[in-house]
Amino acid sequence: MLSPARFRTLAIACMLPFLLAGPVAAQQPSAPAAAPPPAELMQPAAALFAAGDWKGSLDAYSAIAAKYPASALARFRVGVSQLGLGRSVEAEKSLREGERLGAPAPQAAWRMAQALAEQGRADEAVAELRRALHAGMTLTAAALNSDAHLAKLVAHPGWSALTDSFDTITQPCRHDPHCRQFDFWIGDWDVRTTGLPAVGPAARNTVTLEENGCVVMEHWKGGGGSTGQSFNVFDASVGKWRQTWVDNSGGQHDYVGELKDGNMVLEGTTPAPGRRLGHIPTRLTFFHISADSVRQFSQTSPDSGRTWQPNYDLMYVRRKP
Repeated sequence: MLSPARFRTLAIACMLPFLLAGPVAAQQPSAPAAAPPPAELMQPAAALFAAGDWKGSLDAYSAIAAKYPASALARFRVGVSQLGLGRSVEAEKSLREGERLGAPAPQAAWRMAQALAEQGRADEAVAELRRALHAGMTLTAAALNSDAHLAKLVAHPGWSALTDSFDTITQPCRHDPHCRQFDFWIGDWDVRTTGLPAVGPAARNTVTLEENGCVVMEHWKGGGGSTGQSFNVFDASVGKWRQTWVDNSGGQHDYVGELKDGNMVLEGTTPAPGRRLGHIPTRLTFFHISADSVRQFSQTSPDSGRTWQPNYDLMYVRRKP
C-alpha cells in the first residue's frame, strides 16, 4: 500500500506536464479519422500509374494529395511519378512525406534508394536498400541489376554483397547447399529392375528441378500405363527432406529423411494393398552410384519398423540424347 507522502509525490509527478503547460482547456472529443480518397478519384490515377504515364499520374495524384493531405498512397505515388519524370530531388521529398504518412517502409526505402541513386548519392542509396532489405522488401538480384534508376550503384563496393543478400531472401533454395543434396537424381532415366536382363522397353523417369531450385520433381511412366509424380523438398524448418508421391492408382505416399553417406534415405508409409485401410512403414534409399546411374531400393516393415524386407529394387541409367 502507498504511504500518503508517496501518493502525493506520484500525483504531483503525473500532473506536472499539465501544470507546466498552463491552464487546461476543456476536453474536446477526438477528431474523426480523415476519410480516404474515394475510389472514383483513386482508380483513374491508379490506371495512369500502372501504365507508366508519369505526367498523367503526377497530375492525378497531386490533385488527390492536395484535397486529401493525409493520404499516404497519394503522396507516395506523387514521389514515384516525379521519379519517373527524372525529378529525383522533388521525388525524395514526396517519398519521405509519403512514408511519414504511413507508406510501407520496404517500398519507401526502395524508392528512396532510386531517388538518391539518381542524385549520385550512392552511399545513402545503398543504405536505403539495406533498410528495404531488413524491412522485408523482396527483390531478386536480376531485378536490382536491371533497375535503370540504380544503374549508378553497380560500381559501388557494397553492391555485389547487397544483391546477393536480396537474392538469398527471394531465391533461398539457390543459396542453401542442403537444397542441392538430391540433385544427383535429376535427369532423364531409363529404369529397370536391378540385376535382371534388359527385356522389353524400360520404364522412364524424368526428374526435374522446379520452383527456383526448391523442388526436385519426379515424372514416372512405367509399364502397363502406370504414371506418378513426386515432389521432393528440403524442409529447412526441420532440417529434413520430404517426399510426397501421388499416382494414377490413387496412391499417396509421404516420406521424410536426409542424406546419409552421399545417399538419400527417406522413411514413411505407403497405403495398404488392395485399397484397404491402413499404412505400411516403408523406407526408400536412393544410392548415388555414379553421374549416370542411381539405384532406388524400397523396403517395407511388417512389424512397425523392427525388421525390413525388400519391396522393389530399381536401377536408373541416364538416357542418351
